[in-house]
Amino acid sequence: MRGAARRILWILLGVLAGTLVARADTAWMTVQGAAQLAAIDTGRGEIVERIDVAEGPVGVAVGQRRVYITHPEIGRISVVDVERRAVTDTWDVGGEPFGIALADASQQAYVTDWAGNRLDVYDVDSGRRLARVGVGGAPAGVAITPDESAVLVANRESDSVSVVAATDNTVAAEIDVGEAPFAVLAGPNGRYAFAASVRSDDVHVIDLSASASARTIQTGIFPYGLATADNGRTLLVTEQRHGLLARFEVATGRRLGEITVGGQPDGVAVDRDGRHAIVANWFDDTVSLVDLDCACETAVIAVGAGPRGFGRFIRH
Repeated sequence: MRGAARRILWILLGVLAGTLVARADTAWMTVQGAAQLAAIDTGRGEIVERIDVAEGPVGVAVGQRRVYITHPEIGRISVVDVERRAVTDTWDVGGEPFGIALADASQQAYVTDWAGNRLDVYDVDSGRRLARVGVGGAPAGVAITPDESAVLVANRESDSVSVVAATDNTVAAEIDVGEAPFAVLAGPNGRYAFAASVRSDDVHVIDLSASASARTIQTGIFPYGLATADNGRTLLVTEQRHGLLARFEVATGRRLGEITVGGQPDGVAVDRDGRHAIVANWFDDTVSLVDLDCACETAVIAVGAGPRGFGRFIRH
């Protein structure tokens, strides 16, 4: 009996260990100054791979088998194979490709061109440009609704968010938001989207069914990155001026608290269990791991000069 019990114990421990490993996410962090893509194991809190890429990587989108990153300074998109941990393709697209988002169903990449005031659409396998859509001035962040029917673009110099219909790549609506929107995020339930405006220090909650701003959440100075937790009930905002990750109740806009992270925090994402946030600290050259249950920073990882993580750098 003791032998059988011991075997059962080892089996249970193995299942538990496998579950813990399976729950760990890989954060694919663009490191702008170091010209690298850092693969971070969020469970262990350490870098497992550094991949050299072209200069100035900023935007990032993680697909099923590849990671796509933008290089606005040289007009390029790099494609990194997740298994091989290497750059396997580059697209010299011109302009200033900045934000990037992927649509799984259509296998298309949507890329904002900061200098060209447009949204470009590419085939994710070949890199062939499929469409070019004129949007507002200096488009930065881009996001896709959960049903992949619409693409949202934050137009920094037009104080607006463009809603682009994915079926025909036309602008279906132009929504006025705050001053200088930079990041845009589609909520997980498909009802709301969020636009963070860096000059007016606020986040506009956008009602997607009405194509209009429903309400405004006042934030700290220079809100930059966005993520949601608690199945969309909590909004996370990086506030660059004071190095904070702030938490807000979406329904009321009430500030729930903040966590001190590093200097000039940029991109933020939440892991698959929804209990941990990963924050890129642009000016501190670090990434913070944050436990949302205790509202505390649990690890700081040195990644190199200028981590950005602008986009969806974790795939659930």
